[in-house]
Amino acid sequence: MKHIFILTVTMSILVSCHPGSFKSEIDFANKLAQQGLWKEAHFRWQKSITKGKETAAAYNNLAVYYEKTGNREKAEAAYKNALKLEPQNQYIVSNYKKFKQKKEKNKNEK
Repeated sequence: MKHIFILTVTMSILVSCHPGSFKSEIDFANKLAQQGLWKEAHFRWQKSITKGKETAAAYNNLAVYYEKTGNREKAEAAYKNALKLEPQNQYIVSNYKKFKQKKEKNKNEK
């Protein structure tokens, strides 16, 4: 019975997040991430980029995902790609600065 409930809740979330109801794949992925569906969000951000729709937002969101999952190298590369596309985007600049500070702190603790 517990498995049916979990499946029902998951399906409800996915139905409410139907990709057709969003302006873009990135918006859909962002909604998935907000719902805690990080792997699916990652897939959608990556899909958007591989389709040739490279945006600073997609790379920034991938960087956040990689940070969350502990993949610092990929996070840094994604932040750098985001900054190449929008070097003046203060949101991305701030995220990357915080990332570098955490990275430095972790390095000093070792």
